[in-house]
Amino acid sequence: MFIVLRLLFVIAVLGIAYCAFKYQRSKDPSWLRIIKWILYSTLGLLVIFFVGLVVERLWVG
Repeated sequence: MFIVLRLLFVIAVLGIAYCAFKYQRSKDPSWLRIIKWILYSTLGLLVIFFVGLVVERLWVG
C-alpha cells in the first residue's frame, strides 16, 4: 500500500509541476483549477488510506 502512496505522490508532484509550468507560460486560470483538483484528490486519497490503516490496525492488532 505504501508503494501505491509513493507512486501517487510522485504522479501528483509531477502533475502539479507541469500545471505550474503551463500556468507560468499562459496565465490561464484553468491550470490553477487543475492544480486544486490534484491537491484535493491527493488529500482525499490520503484520508481514505489513513482510515483504512486505522481500521486494519484496530481489527488486526
